[in-house]
Amino acid sequence: MDLSDGWVIYLLLGLTAYVILDGYDLGIGVLTLVQRDGEYRRAMYELVARTWDGNESWILMVALAAWGGFPLALGVALPSLYLPLGLMLWSLICRGVSIEMLAQYPGWHRGWGRVFGYASLLAGFCQGAAFGGLVAGVAVNLGRDTFAGGPWSFLHDGYAVLTGLTAVALYAFAAAAWVYLKSDGALQHFAARAGRVAVPALAGATVLCWALLQTAGTTTLHPGASWRLPVWLTGAVVLAAGLAVAYWSFGRASSLTPVYAALAVYAGGLTTLLGLLYPEIVPPDITVHAAASPSASLVFMMIGVGLCIPIIFAYQTFAYWVFRGKLSTSKEVAAK
Repeated sequence: MDLSDGWVIYLLLGLTAYVILDGYDLGIGVLTLVQRDGEYRRAMYELVARTWDGNESWILMVALAAWGGFPLALGVALPSLYLPLGLMLWSLICRGVSIEMLAQYPGWHRGWGRVFGYASLLAGFCQGAAFGGLVAGVAVNLGRDTFAGGPWSFLHDGYAVLTGLTAVALYAFAAAAWVYLKSDGALQHFAARAGRVAVPALAGATVLCWALLQTAGTTTLHPGASWRLPVWLTGAVVLAAGLAVAYWSFGRASSLTPVYAALAVYAGGLTTLLGLLYPEIVPPDITVHAAASPSASLVFMMIGVGLCIPIIFAYQTFAYWVFRGKLSTSKEVAAK
């Protein structure tokens, strides 16, 4: 294991933290589109408004890790993903504005609420589409290490649309698990119903993503190498178990169980991807070791970023501790 492998850990840490934390609040925005009650929409929005800015800080770490640690990979991959990433950034901007504007109203403002919901939907979809466009393979001018495709190459005959929808299903499932934990009464029942819809949708979309990856682009899977097989098999088992437990637990188990199941789904999916693709960072031609910055640069950045990570964790832990407990709406208060 060399320094480039160590920097991959930083990249994966930031990516995992972002997908877990900002994933559920993007999913909450999606769920507001199917919740008809304005008071419950407002309650779900409050879950996002408390911590969304801290959750999105992790995407900056992902960008830093990619730019500083693997400049070649970023230089090749970014031009291939301009469209989904550009739309994602605009949707995150619109979503941030809507969150601040909704705070100015005591109830649920229909116009800004729609911006909040649809911007969350678009951001999640674009993230999944960008991921699919990257994993399915990026065309490279070999010898010059430059992007060789066009602006629509990331679609891979529609594969990126499938991965975009998969990301939306994943975020909606994570949001349902979080709302289920943080609510009681009718809102918790709504989260359970949403979760029981999102889990089968996510399971089906995930199976399709794995089945079509080999034929969607230029990436060649490597499941047979000695170290890969146990890694991706373990990830696949954890992923499947997490989905099964999540589907069973909504409405039947403690409110924490779906959250643990969602974490298992994230862990299983990431482990499976590592087992199938590593050390490729821009499939199929650019590896982690070929794309890494000089060792001196990696050491310098590891020290700086390593000092910042505990501060971010401390801030977010404090925020979640301050806003611990369940949501309370006037309807739940009246019922008690």
